Amino acid sequence: MPHRLVAVIATAAAVAAAAVLATSGSTQTQPTTLHFVSTPERSASFFPKRAPHPGDRLGFGSKVSGDDTGYSRAICTVLGKKGEGDLPCTMWVHLSHGTLALQGLLPERAHDTPIAVTGGTGAYNGARGTALVTDLSKTKTSIEIALL
Repeated sequence: MPHRLVAVIATAAAVAAAAVLATSGSTQTQPTTLHFVSTPERSASFFPKRAPHPGDRLGFGSKVSGDDTGYSRAICTVLGKKGEGDLPCTMWVHLSHGTLALQGLLPERAHDTPIAVTGGTGAYNGARGTALVTDLSKTKTSIEIALL
């Protein structure tokens, strides 16, 4: 579970980064789509030393590349036993011109899983939209972001 979840979270973070890029510049009149790929950084992740239980926190980090580059961090809370539903997660994507924030429910394996872009700072101030996360493998996640 941790490897797939790391990929999903990394992807969500990459999506957030895309949202940041799309919102920089002039006012958008039509949705802007951005594409990213995220790769987990094991040194930036943490898990319980035993099987996860409700209330446990999991942390993830990844490198983001594609339409922009940077890194992402995420924290999730376990609500049920393994295989029982999605994990609520909050993610931050740090890019060269600002930071994006995302929130969503992440499954163990993502396929067009929607994640909300909830805001941003710097050049991405006020970013909003939806990111679709898809696991490409255990170590790569695709993120397609549609910014409003």
